[in-house]
Amino acid sequence: MQSKELIQVSESLFAQDLSKPMNINGAASSRGYYNLIISIRDVRLYKAGIKPHRNWKVTDVKKYFGISGNTDTVLSKLEKIKDIIK
Repeated sequence: MQSKELIQVSESLFAQDLSKPMNINGAASSRGYYNLIISIRDVRLYKAGIKPHRNWKVTDVKKYFGISGNTDTVLSKLEKIKDIIK
């Protein structure tokens, strides 16, 4: 990812949600990381031709994470964000 894209991600709602704690089956996690994992799953389903649910849109994912591009680009950027966080 380029520095311009990293700045957009750091100013997005995702960056704000990274600091919000969440309890998942008794384990602590952040809301942003949970949304990242779920979004990667949903974009993979969308790429395979399956909408995760009726009102799901890839543009909502792009707005939340502050990224742009087609489905393949969005998926690769989300996976890079996941690698950076880990």
